[in-house]
Amino acid sequence: MHTPSAEDLARTLEDLRRAQGSALVIGGLAVIYHGYERSTQDIDILYADADGRILERLKPDFRIVLKAKNGWHHLEHRKTGVRLELIPEGGLGTYGFIPGPKTVGGESGFISLHGLVWLKLVSGRSQDMADLTTLAKVRQQEFAALRERLPSELLDRFDEVLAQAKREMENDPSRLPDNHAGQAGGEVRETPARYGKRKRGARHPRKPARE
Repeated sequence: MHTPSAEDLARTLEDLRRAQGSALVIGGLAVIYHGYERSTQDIDILYADADGRILERLKPDFRIVLKAKNGWHHLEHRKTGVRLELIPEGGLGTYGFIPGPKTVGGESGFISLHGLVWLKLVSGRSQDMADLTTLAKVRQQEFAALRERLPSELLDRFDEVLAQAKREMENDPSRLPDNHAGQAGGEVRETPARYGKRKRGARHPRKPARE
């Protein structure tokens, strides 16, 4: 499957934001937004069960590829060809039902970290678990506080993610004391993509060298 460029994803996201309403970006872009830089092949959004006009709002910029009765619609951005997948509230995942945007919350159109963890635990694919393990290392303090907010039936799987993240950190040569001087708390830090989370503070331009 074709992996779109960062520029195409950014252009697609720009058009999506004008029409997404209360829907939240989930999937790979949300993983990037929350601190783990990786590639993604499409854009996934979670929309409310009561939002019956979302397809109508998206039609000017997105071509409908598949309109499914169960609400799992597939679209394509008219300008870039980037695929857009609509995930309905209440849909059935491998390990439970998918919560709605109001339940999980978000910011700047992206699902909250709490909601992202919830959805990926419900989905349970190998890629989802790999994403959670890396995010658990990137966002250590926040992850520890998420447990009490998750449904009880997902806690065993969440604990497995934390245990795996701990094992990987303990056996990662790059995290030895001599190798991570200057990193606050020894946390892994990733550079957000241009279509992900905005960086804090502006960079100062380098002064030109004297001739």
